[in-house]
Amino acid sequence: MDPSAQYAINAPDVVAESFDGQTVILNLANGHYFSLRGIATPIWASLLAGHTPKAIVASIRASRQELSDASQDCLERLVALNLVRPEGAGHGDLLGPIDETWSGEGPHIEIFDDLAELIYADPIHDVDERAGWPTPRPTA
Repeated sequence: MDPSAQYAINAPDVVAESFDGQTVILNLANGHYFSLRGIATPIWASLLAGHTPKAIVASIRASRQELSDASQDCLERLVALNLVRPEGAGHGDLLGPIDETWSGEGPHIEIFDDLAELIYADPIHDVDERAGWPTPRPTA
């Protein structure tokens, strides 16, 4: 993970929705889904808003020093799980200060794979991406 890079959601394979202080993420490439709890949700939102991992950890360290290491680990896991991808390397955080209080529990990422086979078996995976539904993907 490049701490000075900006990151974006790894679309089209990854989709996410936030509600009631929780974020649910679905990786359509492997069928796994994820639940972000605690400050993982505002970490996710800050990352997708264009803040760099370095700026996010610095903001957390300034108000919740005890969560800075766990927050760094959370950011690294988001990258390692292929939920986000670098959008631009080494440009730094140009957005200014992060407007977040970082209140609540530490960051938690729960991974679920119990529906992976069903999600991955969805026929949408067999569609030609350029032509769209219902054109099947060409076979090799």
